[in-house]
Amino acid sequence: MADTEQEGVFGLVHASKSGSTTRNVATGGLATAANYADVNALRTRLAAINGSYYTAARLNSMTKNDMVYAVRLNDDATSIK
Repeated sequence: MADTEQEGVFGLVHASKSGSTTRNVATGGLATAANYADVNALRTRLAAINGSYYTAARLNSMTKNDMVYAVRLNDDATSIK
């Protein structure tokens, strides 16, 4: 499902950058911004986090937003308010 999603014009907004003009993950201060670069990077990171939970079937049913949130919960939990 996430493979067919189109990227928004603003990208991902990091909570600490909400008032800034730079609203993209690469400058958002996340631990490893490369994990959020695209759907393939998200799928790879989630499989590395827990491959038995994030199976191909589960990843196929997730949206990109679901994947971003799951990675943030594991890698950047302090970035979620």
